[in-house]
Amino acid sequence: MMTRTISRVAKGLAVLTVLWLLACGVAGAQTAQRLILSDGSYQSVNEFHKEGDRVRYLSSERGEWEELPASLVDWKATDEWNSTAMRRGDEEELKQVTAEEVAARKEAMKNTPLVAPDMRLPAEGGVFLFEEVDGKPALHKVPTQHLSAESKTSSNVLRHAVNPFASVLVTLELKGREARVRIHSTRPVLYVDIDDETGTVPGERYRIVRLAADKGRDLRVVGRDKVSMKGNEQASYQVVKTRAEKFSGEWWKVVPVEPLAPGEYAVVIESNSQETNEDVWDFGVER
Repeated sequence: MMTRTISRVAKGLAVLTVLWLLACGVAGAQTAQRLILSDGSYQSVNEFHKEGDRVRYLSSERGEWEELPASLVDWKATDEWNSTAMRRGDEEELKQVTAEEVAARKEAMKNTPLVAPDMRLPAEGGVFLFEEVDGKPALHKVPTQHLSAESKTSSNVLRHAVNPFASVLVTLELKGREARVRIHSTRPVLYVDIDDETGTVPGERYRIVRLAADKGRDLRVVGRDKVSMKGNEQASYQVVKTRAEKFSGEWWKVVPVEPLAPGEYAVVIESNSQETNEDVWDFGVER
């Protein structure tokens, strides 16, 4: 299970809070909006503007101005959701902060990694996909998903339950037929900053895995582990060849060596213990 140090989480949340305040221009509350995309996913935004065939928006997650093609937005669903949200008024109000705190955290934000002009990675870490769409940079936060497992001998084998008489074939699965995050570049750049029980996970442990559809069931197969009665494993995953390099601070940059074919993928962490990592980060490459 992936973990995050308390200090880094607190720092990240503080920075995000300040970015909201700076974007709003006041130390107060504002209702979040959503850009609903045609694939059913959405971007949480503070504000957005349609400029020709592009949409420019202020991400409420990262506090940065970003862009995406207007053709990817479901405008009817977007208008309906935002109208309903405004009526509900159920978003939490931001806490008041002093001018000194705003200034200090604004200064701290200058040290976060820059991936493109006016586009930075957050202080709290995570998994992000960077791509260029029609020559425009786009940064996508990839949410964490949890693996489920299926075996003939156990309903929960993520801790390597072992059949005492024979090998156990464990299928690791993700719910749903496709990921919420969709990209349109076959050569994305992956930026990762994740902690586990040993500290920051080094870049060479990250893998991009091609997922397989499971016909007849609403899920995707990440891979299969064959566990012997002695506890030995033989893993079977469709791994994409990548190269990893240190990027900035605790951030790593992971790049596919060859273009990604259209389909479903997940970022996984190669285990360095006797326990399978339960967290993955899924995304899809569109045609």
